[in-house]
Amino acid sequence: MPIAWRSSLSTEAHPALAVALSARPLAAAAHRAGARVIALDLFADEDTAELATLARGISASAPLTLPSLRDGPLPLPQGERGRCLAFDGAALLEAVEEHRGRASGLIYGAGFEHEPALLEMLGSRIAILGNRAEVVGAVKDPRGFAALLARLGVPHPETRLAAPADGNWLAKRVGGSGGGHITCASAGAIAAGFYVQRQIAGRAVSALFVGDGRRARVLGHSEQWTSPTAEMPFRYGGCVGPVQLGAKIEAMIDELCQELVAALGLVGLNSLDLLLDGERFHVLEVNPRPGATLDVFDGRDGLSLWDAHIAGVAGRLVSFHDRMGRPRAAAVIYAPARLRIPLSFAWPDWTADRGRAGTLIESGEPVCTVMATAATPAEAREIVDMRARRLLERLPPLPLAST
Repeated sequence: MPIAWRSSLSTEAHPALAVALSARPLAAAAHRAGARVIALDLFADEDTAELATLARGISASAPLTLPSLRDGPLPLPQGERGRCLAFDGAALLEAVEEHRGRASGLIYGAGFEHEPALLEMLGSRIAILGNRAEVVGAVKDPRGFAALLARLGVPHPETRLAAPADGNWLAKRVGGSGGGHITCASAGAIAAGFYVQRQIAGRAVSALFVGDGRRARVLGHSEQWTSPTAEMPFRYGGCVGPVQLGAKIEAMIDELCQELVAALGLVGLNSLDLLLDGERFHVLEVNPRPGATLDVFDGRDGLSLWDAHIAGVAGRLVSFHDRMGRPRAAAVIYAPARLRIPLSFAWPDWTADRGRAGTLIESGEPVCTVMATAATPAEAREIVDMRARRLLERLPPLPLAST
């Protein structure tokens, strides 16, 4: 369990605990805001340690299972574990207990949507600076959230607990994130802990917004893409923003965010994922915590997303004047084969989530995040794709017999 100190703790204001599967985006946002964090995540990456007062790696849980299309639950194969990353709950609770006395509160990212009970246990030990566990549970209850959208008159994919024989359906893990948990569903019952949604075509977009429990303020729109494999056709690939969706659609999304905040009591940073088809959209889900677009929007026009989150949790909305600015893209790069980070490897400055020298990365697991800023969203994405290819050329796969 690696621990990396940047400097000793001082008598200044206590740092916050930043807890996520990867806490680096939170640590980076805090660093830009002049705040201090103790980062707890699965990786304790090199740059997380540089950005945080303390970066500590927390062990992951045992591999989870995915539904097979025909034969019931299917164990996750070696090398595909990146699709269902999760904390070892006992290890995380122990780490939080150890550090809570020196922390002002806990800000969380991805890693709790499927297990709000773990977040509730953390909340009994330290102040949660974000949405409460019961809010996360309500947002990630597939049928309950679909019922809320229906009451609000919001288009959304039909959601069920078993796949009908007609149409195309997707099986999704309750509270899943990252897209690797999504598979095509055949008719009939599916594995426990999963549900099905009717598959709908459209452009995948997201609205980043901050809530104060009553009102919302949209901070920007982004577009997402996938990095598919045969086993994970909807695995998250990256995002680019800001993007323009058109005045009419953006006004409708803004109104919807207001309604969702008022109905659910959302606070701090959240995101709304949609499928856009012309001037029509379908809502997929709300992510009730800071997410991947921290890398895209933080610092734009002087906006600190860390400060916006803290203000929203305290019941205040930050002022923000959206002047668009140059688009920024951030893409997750996955290992095409088993590889190891060389001892003398020099990470380019356009990378983030930089693993430590000697780290073994299995096929299909994330290697790092690649970023680029350009004149247009399309150009920014082209640059991150090019940079990803260049980076992987410098990280050749290990021989099959290597350990």
